Amino acid sequence: MSRRSGAVLLETIVALAIVMGVAAYSLRAVDDAEAGLDRADRRRRCMDAAASITAMIDADLIGIADLRSKSLPEVDGIRLGLGDGYELEMSVETIRTAWSGIVQCRVTVKEQTADPVEATLVELVRLYERDGEEFTTDEILDDLP
Repeated sequence: MSRRSGAVLLETIVALAIVMGVAAYSLRAVDDAEAGLDRADRRRRCMDAAASITAMIDADLIGIADLRSKSLPEVDGIRLGLGDGYELEMSVETIRTAWSGIVQCRVTVKEQTADPVEATLVELVRLYERDGEEFTTDEILDDLP
C-alpha cells in the first residue's frame, strides 16, 4: 500500500507542475496581449491627432507656417492630445503636387515617452492664400508651391 501512495504523490506533484507551467504561460500571454492593446491604443491616439492636424490645415484653421514648432496646435485653448497623459510632438513635411494649391502633407505624431509610439499620416490638403507678411523663411516652407 505504501508503494502505491508514493506513486500517487509523484503523479500529483507532476500534475501540479504541469498546471503551474500552463498557468504561468497563460498569464504571460495575457500580459503580452494587454501590452499590445495599450500600444495599439496609443498609436490610434497619435493617428487621431495627425488626422486632426491635416483636417485643420484643409479647413484653413491653421496654416503650414503655424506648424513650425513640434508642439501640436490648440483647439479652443487646449492643445491636441494633451489629456491622455503622454506628451505628443509632431513633424510636418510637404511635397508639391501637379495641382495648384494642393500639397501632399506628411504629418508624423510621436509620443515623448521612454517607449514611444508614432503614427504617420499622408494626405492631400489644400493650402489657402495668405498675406506674404504672415510667412517667414523656414525649411518647412521649402517644398510649398
